[in-house]
Amino acid sequence: MKKLTRVSDLLAQGQGMLGRLREGTLAADRTLAGLRAQLAPELAQEVWGAVMREKTLIVLVRSAAWGTRLRYQAPRFKDALAAELGIAIDRVVVKVRSDRA
Repeated sequence: MKKLTRVSDLLAQGQGMLGRLREGTLAADRTLAGLRAQLAPELAQEVWGAVMREKTLIVLVRSAAWGTRLRYQAPRFKDALAAELGIAIDRVVVKVRSDRA
């Protein structure tokens, strides 16, 4: 039988699985906030997720119509967002996903 690990022990490990999850969440939150700051308010509120995968920015929007608007805006915000985040962004991929389960 596998030995149980206390949550406090997992948190204390820092760079363990929970630490990596926390770092990923913080990075995604920072990316989303930076992206929203580059967009008009009506578009920013329709973007509910953003994450970097290598040099690709993946953005989640609520509908195809907002996704189309965001794709047209990508050349305008890509370089500014890359500078703000301190990373290179080669591509922007927009995915339509409802944030309601």
